[in-house]
Amino acid sequence: MKYLVYVKDRTSGPQPQDPIALNRAVRDWVGARLQDGTFDCAYYVLPKMGLCILNADSHESLLTLLRAWPSFPYQEFEIHMLADVRHGIDNNFERLQKAQSQSESAA
Repeated sequence: MKYLVYVKDRTSGPQPQDPIALNRAVRDWVGARLQDGTFDCAYYVLPKMGLCILNADSHESLLTLLRAWPSFPYQEFEIHMLADVRHGIDNNFERLQKAQSQSESAA
């Protein structure tokens, strides 16, 4: 399963003791996830947010992955499940055809 994940710094709560070291740890960790295929992509979103598309077999796998993120205690994650766009378009087409057929048979 694919997920779109937005990553933002928490507005309150604990702050990292060494933000510079944490920055490098996050960079290395994200790089490793890109390298091993766990992340399809990762981007910095201006002015101060990140996003990635990641792969996880289950919600539980996703939870475990996010908790392994080096900056997990200092960040918020907004998660959206993704579906293949062609499947969505074809599914909508089938739904529209069915509705049209039902409308025509009722007339």
